[in-house]
Amino acid sequence: MYLCGARGIQRFVELPPPGRIANLPKALELYPTLTPRMSYWLRHSDPIADALVDATSRWEPGRLFREVEHAVCQGDDSAAPSELHPLLEQAGTIPAWVDFERVDRGGAFFLSTHLVGGLVLGARSLILGYAAPAGNKPLVMSGRLERGVNRRLAETSRFVVDVTRPGNLTPGGAGVASALKVRLIHAKVRRMIARVGEWDEEWGSPINQHDMMGTVILFSLVLLQGLEKLGLHPTAQESEDYIALWRYVGYLLGVEQELLPATRAEAERTQGFIDLTQAAPDDDARRLTRAFLDASASDDPGTSPGTAIGHVLARELLGDELADALDIDSSRLRLALPFVRATVGRLNTLRRRPAGRPAAARAGARYWAWVLANNPAGPVDLTMPESLLRASLRAA
Repeated sequence: MYLCGARGIQRFVELPPPGRIANLPKALELYPTLTPRMSYWLRHSDPIADALVDATSRWEPGRLFREVEHAVCQGDDSAAPSELHPLLEQAGTIPAWVDFERVDRGGAFFLSTHLVGGLVLGARSLILGYAAPAGNKPLVMSGRLERGVNRRLAETSRFVVDVTRPGNLTPGGAGVASALKVRLIHAKVRRMIARVGEWDEEWGSPINQHDMMGTVILFSLVLLQGLEKLGLHPTAQESEDYIALWRYVGYLLGVEQELLPATRAEAERTQGFIDLTQAAPDDDARRLTRAFLDASASDDPGTSPGTAIGHVLARELLGDELADALDIDSSRLRLALPFVRATVGRLNTLRRRPAGRPAAARAGARYWAWVLANNPAGPVDLTMPESLLRASLRAA
């Protein structure tokens, strides 16, 4: 999967690897074919989505998403504006490796994790994304977390629910439309960053292929590992089905197929490369993490029970070394974690019984419906971040 062709190596030689790649000699030693390919993909993003956002920049706000949703859900590409045709053609070409039964099983597995899956997604997967000192820069520059944290988290929940609900990723499904919307949000942020003109080329391209692939790893493998750490152990089949789900979601998000792990073992290998070559968290990583963990605080973040619990879970799921680097607080509430793991373990036993699996998935669907309805920002759908981007441009 990661065999580097001559063309890729030649480009690596012509263009030195971006400065964001830490431990480069060790990476070349351990990952001699993967390292040049990652160096190449750090400089490339998503030309199809970027071209579409450029071509429709004069459309009135909201039209692009309406057109995409109508074309996907109605299944009538021919009636869509010509500007959308390249995106719809690529997204509508289903790779031979996609197995929709596995994809649906992967989604049902995630829903069956109920509250535990949501906690791990927040306290481990999302924070690890913020911790990347180069990958977090588009989020910082767009202001989409610090100036709109609750809405941003609600949109993430909307996206996760849409792509994991069984049946939603088949042609015409809501998950397909949501994935394409997120893809276009990424393109819109890239366009904004290009207009601001303050991007450091040593970070690679904004929201590049490497970082989009990393997000797929965060939502798939990293979540599985966090569940296991809390005592919810998926079967081997559940793990592989969940990886298959996010492999297809990654394709819809515009990630090149060669970068998408097909198995958990491949995902772990890619994770090893990312862990080795990622620099330590910076001040932006700490600010983003703090904004996220304080989002549940109604008044004083320092005394909010929700904030304290978030810090405890994040420290447990990330490990003390990284938690210290991100300035995540310690708390005596950590003494309750053995009881949490024991409770999650008992729930996992019930979930893995034949009658328990579908019941747990239905309960999980109800839980996520409640999350979407009770977010402090109110029920939200995915929208272009027009106002935040305008604010960021004015600030710049």
